[in-house]
Amino acid sequence: MLWRRGALPEELISQARASVAVAREASRFFRRPSEAGAYAVRQAGLRARREAAALMAGRGLPDGDWLILSRRLAEAAQAQAAAAAEAARFGVGEVAGLAGAGAGLRECGRQVLAALEALPHGPGCAESLVAAKRWALVAQRRHSRARAAALDAPNAVLALKVRTVLRRFDAAAEAWQQAADCIAEVLGSGVK
Repeated sequence: MLWRRGALPEELISQARASVAVAREASRFFRRPSEAGAYAVRQAGLRARREAAALMAGRGLPDGDWLILSRRLAEAAQAQAAAAAEAARFGVGEVAGLAGAGAGLRECGRQVLAALEALPHGPGCAESLVAAKRWALVAQRRHSRARAAALDAPNAVLALKVRTVLRRFDAAAEAWQQAADCIAEVLGSGVK
């Protein structure tokens, strides 16, 4: 896909910040699961959804190309909010491996945001994109380890619940990677 390089909409950066806030709250929830933490993730998810809805409606976007990136950011935020909601509902927030996976996604999101903020200036964008892709891979490795541990669990129901949460994590990691790819295409650096 060939992108036209235009002005970076402030609304898109705002949406990226809201998506990273979801990742941050989800990571915090998985470090110390609680009802208050699940509520904080839900609120951050709703804020991210409102930001995405404003962009999807076309307000503030000078160029339709940015909608693809906006969709990827929305997918990442939605998947992480869903992972935390399901973990809270299933009571599996404290399962080993989930905190590390959440932290990897948080760092991936932070690097995508850093790349987006650096895009108009050039320097630092490519490095942030490489770091985002690296963190996405770290998160996926952590997901794989947590999935393997869940398969070894004697409780089959618990294993299914953990695998459901991990599927959401996988979707978030994929969305963050695609967001990094979109930014790389805009940058024209060939980072993938």
